[in-house]
Amino acid sequence: MPLKQLRILSTVLLGFAIGQAGLGSGYLDDIKPLLIAHATNAFAVLVLTVLAAIFGFSYRRGGGPNWMFYFPLALVLVAAAQMTLGFTEVRGGHVFLGVLYLCGVTTFCSYTWRLAELPARTRPAAQ
Repeated sequence: MPLKQLRILSTVLLGFAIGQAGLGSGYLDDIKPLLIAHATNAFAVLVLTVLAAIFGFSYRRGGGPNWMFYFPLALVLVAAAQMTLGFTEVRGGHVFLGVLYLCGVTTFCSYTWRLAELPARTRPAAQ
């Protein structure tokens, strides 16, 4: 998996995660229509996080560092717990985990942009 696609995905994920925080804060101010947008965006964030883990796994298999798979995998678990807390209306834990998730996604995106391109694999010549 080329690094360029992983960088783009991590940036899109960060944008959706920031948007999710904005939608959530609007809902906390009793703007009820934002609850539907917040819940819908939560699924998009979860899907993007799963894709980040898949892309990270592919990058790791190509010779990249192990954390490129395990870090987004941990973010998937946090996002799932976050959604569970949200749908059960445990707002304090939901907001706290949301802040931690957003910090994690910011870190993931930042470090994705700091990675070096992997050297091209050379295949043995056919004899």
